[in-house]
Amino acid sequence: MFDSGLNEQQDALATVPGHGPTGGISSYDALPIPPAHLREWRDATLGRIRELPRRRVLQVGAGTGTLLTRLARDEEVREYWATASSPAAVAALTARVEADPVLREKVRLECRGAEDTHGLSAGHFDTIVVDSVVPHVPDLANLRNLVGRLLPLLAPGGSLFLGDLRNLDLAHCFRTGTALARPGAARGDREALRRSVDREVALETELLLSPALFDALARDLPAVRAVDVRVKRGIQHNELTRYRYDVVLSTAEPAADLTTAPRARWGEEITTSAGLVEHLRARRPAVLRLAAVPNRRVHDEYAAMQSLFDPLESIDLAPQDAPAPAPEALCRAAERLGYRAVPTWGERPDLLDLVLLDPEQVPPGPLTGVYAAPVVEAAGCASIPAAAGRDTGPDTVPQNRRPARLPVGAIPSARTAPDTLPPYPDGATAPAPRTALLPAPSTPSTPTVTAARPDTLPGTGIWACAGADVPPAEGDVASLFAAQVARAPGAVALPGLDYAELDARSDLLAHALLEHRAGPGTCVLTALSSPAGFAVAALAVVKTGAALLPVDPALGLGEAPHPAVLLLDETADLLLPAVPGAARLVREETAGPRPPAGHWPVTDADRLRPPCPGAPLLLVPGEDGTVAVGGEAVAAAAGAAPADTAWLVRGYPDGDAAIGLLSALVCGARVHVPDGSLTRDVPHEVLGWLRRRGARMVLGGADDVLCALLALARAEGTGLSVSGGWAEGRLVVEQVPGSPPRPAPGYRAYLLDSLLRPVGPGEIGSLYIAGAGVAQGYAGEPGGDGERFLPDPFGGPDGGTARMWRTGRAARLDEDGSLRVLDGPAHDDPFADEHATFVVLADATGHRALWPATAAVPEGWYETRGEDTYEPCLDHLHSPLDDDLGDLL
Repeated sequence: MFDSGLNEQQDALATVPGHGPTGGISSYDALPIPPAHLREWRDATLGRIRELPRRRVLQVGAGTGTLLTRLARDEEVREYWATASSPAAVAALTARVEADPVLREKVRLECRGAEDTHGLSAGHFDTIVVDSVVPHVPDLANLRNLVGRLLPLLAPGGSLFLGDLRNLDLAHCFRTGTALARPGAARGDREALRRSVDREVALETELLLSPALFDALARDLPAVRAVDVRVKRGIQHNELTRYRYDVVLSTAEPAADLTTAPRARWGEEITTSAGLVEHLRARRPAVLRLAAVPNRRVHDEYAAMQSLFDPLESIDLAPQDAPAPAPEALCRAAERLGYRAVPTWGERPDLLDLVLLDPEQVPPGPLTGVYAAPVVEAAGCASIPAAAGRDTGPDTVPQNRRPARLPVGAIPSARTAPDTLPPYPDGATAPAPRTALLPAPSTPSTPTVTAARPDTLPGTGIWACAGADVPPAEGDVASLFAAQVARAPGAVALPGLDYAELDARSDLLAHALLEHRAGPGTCVLTALSSPAGFAVAALAVVKTGAALLPVDPALGLGEAPHPAVLLLDETADLLLPAVPGAARLVREETAGPRPPAGHWPVTDADRLRPPCPGAPLLLVPGEDGTVAVGGEAVAAAAGAAPADTAWLVRGYPDGDAAIGLLSALVCGARVHVPDGSLTRDVPHEVLGWLRRRGARMVLGGADDVLCALLALARAEGTGLSVSGGWAEGRLVVEQVPGSPPRPAPGYRAYLLDSLLRPVGPGEIGSLYIAGAGVAQGYAGEPGGDGERFLPDPFGGPDGGTARMWRTGRAARLDEDGSLRVLDGPAHDDPFADEHATFVVLADATGHRALWPATAAVPEGWYETRGEDTYEPCLDHLHSPLDDDLGDLL
C-alpha cells in the first residue's frame, strides 16, 4: 500500500479543489514552499504528461486529484481511470467527480493499492501515470515488480510516466544544503558536519534512484523501447527542481535515438546563452546536445559538499559566481528560436545536458537516449530506505518537515500566500470565557450600534497605534507626487536620480504608454527588476490613469488581467509570452532615456478619457481573484513625516513593494538601494547598513530576515518599520524604541469573537485587517468581494462606514504586544461554522457584505436580505465595483 505516501501528502497540502497548491514544507527551514513554486512544479508535471498520448489514462495513486481534475478535462482524454489506497481519498474524489458533469462522464475511481492490477484490462491504456508514488516504494525489488505489473496494461505504443523521482547521485549534496541551512552550521566542526550529512543520507526513508537505473531496467524489459529521462522544468530553484526528475518508459519505436546526437560542450564551443542562440541561428542543426552545462540550481550546494573534504575551503552556502545561466533560461532561449528543449542529467551529478530538437526536422514521437546514461548494473542505482520512522501514510510527516512556529512578532508576508504560514504548535488552549466589551448583540431587526474607536479600547483584541491616525492627504497619487516635486525638486529620490528628473522621466514614459492606449479603465503590466526603472514605470502608469500590474516573469501570467501594455526588462521579455492585443515595450536596466530639456507633464487632454474617481491604483493577481488596491495607503503615507526607505527587494517587485515605493515618493523620502557588498540575509549586517543611511522603512526582504530585524531593532532600541500581510489587507508595522511592535498610524488589526467583538487580553480570535491597508475588493468577483470584505464594526476615521478584510485565520496578541498569526480559523469563527446563519448588509456607497445574523449591525449599514444560511446569502451578493474595473478582466 505504498502509493498512499507522498502522493497523498502532496495533494493534502496541494489543493483547495480546483485552485492549486497552497504550500509544501521546505526541508531547509521547515517553512512553507511558496505557492508559486509549487504551482510551477505541478504545471511542469502536467505539461510533461500532456506530451504523451492520452485517449485512455490510468493514474496510480491519485491522492486528492490534483492531476486528475486537470488532465481529465483535456479534450483528447476519453477515459480516465484512477486508483488510490485510501478509502477516504477515494470517497472525497468520488464526491468531486460526481459534482462535475465533465469529470463524471470520463472518470472511474477504484480503491486499490499501486501493486494491485487485478481486473484492469491488459493492453487498454495509452498512458499510465505514477506520480509522487515511487519515493514510497519500499525498495528496488518492489519497484521492478510495480513496473512489471503496469507495462502489460499499456496499449501498443503506450507510455508509463514515473514522476517526481529523487536523484540518488545528489543525496549528499542535498543533505549538505539542508545541514548548512541550520543557523551556525557553517561555523561548526567540519568533521562533525560531514558525519551529520552521512547520517542523514543513511537515515533517508524514501527510495532514491540514480537516473542511470532506467536504462538498466529497460535492458531486462523487452516491452520498453524508449527511455526518456528529464530533469524538472522551472525557473524557480528549490529542492523540487534541483533534486527531482521524471522518466517515461515507452513501448513505441522511438522517433529519435539521441544517444549519439551531435554535441557542443559548454565552455568550449558555447560559453553564453547569446553564444547558444548564435550557434543555433547560424547552423540550424536538427539535433544538438549542449553537454556538460554546470547546473546552476545545485552549484552552491555541490561546492559546499566538496568543501567538506577540503580543509582549505570554507564550509558555507555563500553564493558562488554563476558558472552558467539557469537551465530554464537556456531552454527558453532555444524555444524562442523554434526549438524543442529537453533538459536532462549530465556526465556528472553537478552537470546537465540540454538536448535541442528542431520540430521541422525531427518527427514527433517518443525519444530515447535523452540522458546519455552510463552502462551500470541496476542493483547499484537505488538506495535502501531506512525502515525506522518510515512514512506509512498521508498523516505521517517526517520530523524535519513539520512546520515551525511563526517567529515572535512576525506577520504574514505579502510575498507568501497566507494559507502557507506555519501553524501554531499543537496544544493551543481554547480561550476562556470573557466579559463582553461591546453592547450585547442585537438581532438584525434591532437598531444598529456604534462601537468605540479602536484606540479607546486598550488591552483588548485590537492591534493599532495608540495615538490618533494621521489624516490622509487630499488628492490622487499623481497630484501628491507632483506636490512633492514642487516642494523639493533637487532632493534625492533614488541613487543617481533626484525628484525633478524622476518626474521628467516618468512624464516621458507616460506619454509613450498613452500612445499605446494605456489610460483610465486599462492596466499596464510591469516586469522591471531595476529599482529606478520600476519607480519611473510605476509613476508613469499612475500618471496615465491606468492600474499598475506588477508581476514576476518567473511565475508567468496565470490569470492576470489583460493589459493594454507590457513594460518589460530584457529578462522578462525572454520569459513572458506575447499577449494578444497588448503592446510590448522592452526597456534597458537603467531608469530609461534622459528626457529632453523642459517639462512635459501629462494632462487630461492627453488621456483617452478622464480618470475615474475611485479607480484602482494597483491590481494584484491572487489565489481568490485579482485584488484591486486603491490609493488609500499612499495617501496615508503622504500625510506622515518622510522616512528614508531601504529597497531590499530581490528580483522583481510585487504589489507590496509597489505601494511602499509610491508611499515613500509622495512624502519626499529617499530610497536607498544596497550594492552587492551587503549580505541581505544577515540581520545584524542589514541593521547596521540601515543605521548608516538613516533608513527606517524597509521594502522587501526575506520574511525571516524581516522578523529578525524587528526583534533586533527592539533589542537595540532602533526605530524600524516593515510591511507585510496580504494584498487584500496590508499592514505596516513599526518598531518604536521602548515599545512593542505596532501598526503604523492608519493601519489596524482586529481579533474578534463569534459576535465580531474584540476578544479579551491574550485570547485567540479571528483576525481581520482594517484601516488604510484594506483593498477595494476583488475585481469582477462579487461573491468573493462581499464574502471577505465586511463592515468595519468601528467605522471609518471620518465617522462614515468602512470595510475590513476577513483573513480566515486565527491570531492572538502576545504579552509583549506582538501579533501572532495561527494556522486555520478560530474555534468560534462564524464563517467556519456550517450551522451559522447570516444576513446581507449594504451601505450608502453600494458595498454589500455577508454578516453573522447574531452580531450587532454596524452604524451606517442596513439589511438587504434577511437571515438565511450561508449559500443563499452569498448568491444574493452583487459586485460593488465599477464596470470599468470589471473591464480590466
